[in-house]
Amino acid sequence: MATIDAITKEISIMVPKIARHAHAGTFSKINITPAQILMLIFIKNHGQCKLKTLAKERKISPPTATGLIDRLVKGSYVKRGSDPEDRRVVMVSLTKKGENVVGRHLGAIQDLWKGVLIKLSQKEQEQYLHILRKIVAILSSEDMSYGGRRPT
Repeated sequence: MATIDAITKEISIMVPKIARHAHAGTFSKINITPAQILMLIFIKNHGQCKLKTLAKERKISPPTATGLIDRLVKGSYVKRGSDPEDRRVVMVSLTKKGENVVGRHLGAIQDLWKGVLIKLSQKEQEQYLHILRKIVAILSSEDMSYGGRRPT
């Protein structure tokens, strides 16, 4: 039986390979980075939101978020606005072009996973989904900046 260290090492090698494969087809067709598509997906899921919220929720610095948004605005994927109640607050939302890119990207990812999952039994598909749900729940409930361990 493999040790937890051996398993985590193998997972840390496999997951980036899966991610690269999943995103390769979409990114080769458009001039957008993985970080930018993740930002677009976040905006799609949350609707119009504050730039400051984007940075906080994505766990990136405000200057990094601003740089990503600047490039997305330049590519016409996102539009900037201001909060009617506080003009100092920068609001961002997807443009139609941004919505289309997110839709195509998510569709391509779903097609990829369908092609993989169809090669597994129904039971294996359900087990995989169950495990992924548990992983997402764990990641959502723990501060992973400490490797899943809370500082003492």
